[in-house]
Amino acid sequence: MTSSTLVRAGQFNQAARQGAYILIALALPRLGLSRADIGEWESLLFIGYVLGFSWTSGLLQGFLVLMGELPADRSGGFAHRAITVFALLSAAVLLTAAVLHPQLFRLLQLDGPPLGWYFFFVLLLSRWPSYCFEQTLLLTGRVRLLVGYAVVNALGLMLSLLLPLYLGYGMLEGMRTLALFAGAKLVGIGLWSWLTATPSPADVRATWLPDLREWMKVSAPLMAYATVAALVVAVDPWVVNYWSGGDEAVFAVFRYGVRELPFLAALINGMTVVTIPLIARERGGGLDLLRRQSRKLFHYVFGLTLLMLLTADWWWTAVFTDTFADSLPVFRTYLLVVGCRLVFAMTVLTALRETKQLYLWAVLELVVNIVLSLVLAPRFGLLGIIWATVIASYFHEICLIIYLRYRTKTAWRSYADLRWYGVYLVVLFGAYYLLL
Repeated sequence: MTSSTLVRAGQFNQAARQGAYILIALALPRLGLSRADIGEWESLLFIGYVLGFSWTSGLLQGFLVLMGELPADRSGGFAHRAITVFALLSAAVLLTAAVLHPQLFRLLQLDGPPLGWYFFFVLLLSRWPSYCFEQTLLLTGRVRLLVGYAVVNALGLMLSLLLPLYLGYGMLEGMRTLALFAGAKLVGIGLWSWLTATPSPADVRATWLPDLREWMKVSAPLMAYATVAALVVAVDPWVVNYWSGGDEAVFAVFRYGVRELPFLAALINGMTVVTIPLIARERGGGLDLLRRQSRKLFHYVFGLTLLMLLTADWWWTAVFTDTFADSLPVFRTYLLVVGCRLVFAMTVLTALRETKQLYLWAVLELVVNIVLSLVLAPRFGLLGIIWATVIASYFHEICLIIYLRYRTKTAWRSYADLRWYGVYLVVLFGAYYLLL
């Protein structure tokens, strides 16, 4: 099976899940929910991000590196046990959050628990282990099973939440149905992992604990980096809640405006799941694959970004309704962050295990973001907060590019087509300036 096939399968899986959440966001205002009610749902998504992004991101990237380095007779068994580790860690994190929820809400500038938040915990308990499950399917070549799972998962997410609302029930009933689906998914993943695990020879079983320790060793600096990166992302909602006094309606306007370009994360994550293990095994071939695949992304991502930026006046309210017309300027400004998502210096640093000092660059980005947000928000409101994010994000990526060159002598042009990237970036910022 070719690397391109694996990349496409990974991208489809990520796109299906992201598409489900996009369609949920589009449907909620059309089902009669108010800004405040939708703000409750967005607050749940925000809490899920804060609780899960740092440790899941770090462990998943460490998992990819180790899967690229382990011999074939050990990687399969390691992957199955990794799913169990994810499930246990997920339960521990959620139990801690439940016990310390008053402190959590104060920290996030929330007045109290959003509606149905314990039901949402069941979704998180199934979502986080499923990330490792999906990567295991991809890296072991089970492409058809991954595609089928992606379709079922996306449809289940949408229907379990939206169908009760469509039938006239409240949001609490929708969250309860969503929790039932999530619980069934968790049981299904557990059964698959148990039933498909093949017995390993004694010498392979003996390597499990050393492999686990190596996984944690590789992942520790990545988790530290991701923790600070999560704070960088979380600081914007925190500033919004602080600036607005915890107004759920303002928070909903902000959240609808800062949505990523459709399927951007899916396309990027689907590619890095394949390229990180390949770079870890074969540096030259992996960098070449990353350069070729990222060039394809430039054409699609920048092209779609420009199209959405220039035509948003025509379709925004038709898609998100007049309820979120105020989110349009926020959305246009946040589109500028797209250029940062297509640098991939972090992908190469992860594959080459140059991760020990990365958290320092994330801390620097966090400081820049906080300072600029606090300076710009009083004068420019939500737009000032987004401008601070854009500036801090590009500053961070420039630091990573320089750091990668310094540590590994890897030039930016070896994993990116700079001619296309530069042209697209200038056109993007130029188009935004003309629309101000």
